[in-house]
Amino acid sequence: MILSDVSIKRPIFTAMIMMAILVFGAVMYKRLSVDLFPKVDFPIVTVTVVYPGADPETMETKVADPIEEAVNSLSGIDQLRSTSLEGVAQVFVQFEIGIDLDIAAQDVRDRIAGVQRDLPQGAEPPVVEKLDIGASPVLQLAVSGSADAITLAAYAEDVLKPGLERIDGVGKLELVGSREREAHVWIDPERLRTYGLTVTDVVNALGSQSVDLPGGRVTRGSEELVVRTNAQAATTEELANVVISSSQGAIIRVRDVAEVEDGLEEQRSVAEVDGKSAIAVVLRKQSDANTV
Repeated sequence: MILSDVSIKRPIFTAMIMMAILVFGAVMYKRLSVDLFPKVDFPIVTVTVVYPGADPETMETKVADPIEEAVNSLSGIDQLRSTSLEGVAQVFVQFEIGIDLDIAAQDVRDRIAGVQRDLPQGAEPPVVEKLDIGASPVLQLAVSGSADAITLAAYAEDVLKPGLERIDGVGKLELVGSREREAHVWIDPERLRTYGLTVTDVVNALGSQSVDLPGGRVTRGSEELVVRTNAQAATTEELANVVISSSQGAIIRVRDVAEVEDGLEEQRSVAEVDGKSAIAVVLRKQSDANTV
């Protein structure tokens, strides 16, 4: 009865309350997010390690097992399991409900940091992440056309991707089916034996002469200038002219023992549109962004 009495005796006050509710409702309606899943923090931490070229058995014994042993003694763990595939291993650490996930993830990082030196030398640094359902892709685009693969890849990487990343709410973009430009050095074994060289000699020459290194500092009066040594090969011709050996006045270059080709990196992912090769753009939103 109190509510009805106030509404009858004070109509202006009641009207103002109703207007305030409508205004606040309209403002919050614009800010209301729309998602497939509610924002929930699952108590799961994943550890991912990439070791190119390793078989699943090696990933399990040399990567997954040491990581499991390192994190197994943490308190509050409910389940611990791992998946080992060719070149990649992923360890899932599921904690009990009620555990502070931020603290748990930091504890896992600390344990991984201690075991990282025991991992194989060619393995990439472990990536520790909290499981986030909201990080799943919300949109996929396809880039295709009559242009060659290099032009499409350059457009997707240099034009489309930066433009989409500047949009408010966009968190991360991934390109599927894109191959970056890459120089291929095809060595001729016969010519290599003729000059008495090995493949290691060619690799060392390319690695030591096509570099971009800091060159120190130069003081000029009151100014101090930073010197940069840029000796990276920008074209296939420059790569072909790299000197491998120079003994007894004879200079042996890469072009003498190999063919240098301007090509694309090895294809590890495929995207198609109507049966034609394309580049897929996978878009993930920021954790607090509106999916719509």
